Amino acid sequence: MKVDLKAKPFYLDDQQIAWVKETIEHMPLDDKIGQLFMPMAVMPADEQIAFFEKIGIKPCGVLYRSMPSKAIRETIGKLQKHYDIPLLIAGDLDRGSFNMISDGTEYGMEMLVAAGDDLEMAYKGGKIMGEECTAVGAHWNFGPVVDIDMNPFNPITNVRTFGSDPEKVKDFALAAARGMRDGGILPCAKHFPGDGVDFRDQHFLSSVNSLSVEEWDKTYGMIYQALIDDGMETIMTVHITQPAYTKFFSPETEDKDILPASLSKELNIKLLREKMGFNGLLITDASGMSGFTDVLPRNIAVPTSIASGADIFLFTRDLEEDFESMKEGVKNGILTEERIDEALERILGLKAKLHLHEKKANGTIIPPEEKLAIFGKEENQQFAVETARKGITLVKDVNNILPLNPEKQKNLYVIPIVVEPNYHNARTGIFVPRFVKDLEEKGFNVTLYDGSPEQMQLIGKSKIKEFKKQYDAIIYFMNVATSNSDSAARISWPGTRVTITSMIHDVPNIMVSIDNPYHLIDAPRISTLVNCYSSSPLVVDELVNKLVGETPFEGKSPVDAFVKKYVPFTEY
Repeated sequence: MKVDLKAKPFYLDDQQIAWVKETIEHMPLDDKIGQLFMPMAVMPADEQIAFFEKIGIKPCGVLYRSMPSKAIRETIGKLQKHYDIPLLIAGDLDRGSFNMISDGTEYGMEMLVAAGDDLEMAYKGGKIMGEECTAVGAHWNFGPVVDIDMNPFNPITNVRTFGSDPEKVKDFALAAARGMRDGGILPCAKHFPGDGVDFRDQHFLSSVNSLSVEEWDKTYGMIYQALIDDGMETIMTVHITQPAYTKFFSPETEDKDILPASLSKELNIKLLREKMGFNGLLITDASGMSGFTDVLPRNIAVPTSIASGADIFLFTRDLEEDFESMKEGVKNGILTEERIDEALERILGLKAKLHLHEKKANGTIIPPEEKLAIFGKEENQQFAVETARKGITLVKDVNNILPLNPEKQKNLYVIPIVVEPNYHNARTGIFVPRFVKDLEEKGFNVTLYDGSPEQMQLIGKSKIKEFKKQYDAIIYFMNVATSNSDSAARISWPGTRVTITSMIHDVPNIMVSIDNPYHLIDAPRISTLVNCYSSSPLVVDELVNKLVGETPFEGKSPVDAFVKKYVPFTEY
């Protein structure tokens, strides 16, 4: 499909378009193919450059994970100095620039922001993220997430979304994206055609968005159309199938041949580009996921992704092998040079929109070091506190247990339920000690269930009247983040089930969740539930402030925390 670099979302002038066209015209084919790749940068800059040179690839850009601001700025500077065509520098920033810049602001997951019910907070978060990324020379965030959390058993969407209401998702996504732009970085809406319907994970298979054409148009389609109309520059096409629209455009397609969006001409070209009018850049999701190779062999899938409408191929299983597969795809006719040139127009058009070639020429592509003063800025830290303050939600307190008071409930028994560290939550071990410390600093005596035989006997086998003499309340501290199909946020009660809620009518029971908001599935009659949506030290601190009544609960649940669709009669 022809690219219009003067139109939305590029808005390039004649001089910028000339740079794009001339650059493409003078590029050897291997260099063109290299520009289709965006690997993850995992080595020091000199080693990374040497690795790319050994393979013979000049990628369009790289994505970075967490590094200190000074270090990542210096690393980006070395890469930009080396390459004639400037690189796009991206981050995957669900909760603020923190995911890429370790001293950046961590203000919380999308659902925490949405629970604050304040669009200005979504905008501010995006703007702070943009300003901090810009200070180190980064340009692009793979967000906002615009999935709809329709299925509480989905292990990927959950608190990474703005909730289950399509209108709210749309409004918060628009606000966050505008904030990112105003902060200096480009947003990327994901995960097209929409995660959150299936209960499975595209990391392991091509999951399914099973909505009808009409249902999709009213939900995910409505959101993407609003973002496209607003000028969304980039969209991530992912390893999720949308059978209804695939068959709408190609009725002859058999079920076994339905391709995920990352490989689908029907979804990328017919739906997104032609029907919805998206003129911007399309990037695949991480290509190492099993969902990418569910239907096709990898050496065929690699060039097919670009042939089917994607412009950038994200990450690799093996960069050298995937680079060769892309080149072979050109030789055997899967991928044409015309399609590559079209992708390059969007890639270089995006770089021109960011004025990267001009900044490269005048020596300003890396901001001056004094820009790093933005990190640790008090105003940004206060914003993060305000996000937690506005978003933490009191879902239920039917027995009016809260606020806790050390004069009335001096002795607390805390049962931590924590999953192992995982991809989306690598810090699970730090939050229980912080929660206990915060409570003790408020004047409580805290006994922590530790799994010992003595504790198992106490909580599971002791006489209730004796337990009540020792403890004034039980707090279940839930640090159960969704990740992969083995932890769709169901509760696995520790201690051979001695920690189950067996004394809810005898001792005040409180459940606090710093991750998944759906624990009423497994504990529907717990009398008090607080949802925090984001596991961070700051959120734990603010949670304790609210438990003791120092700050009020303000959050509004962006999802049905009672899960009435699956568990009737839970709103006790």
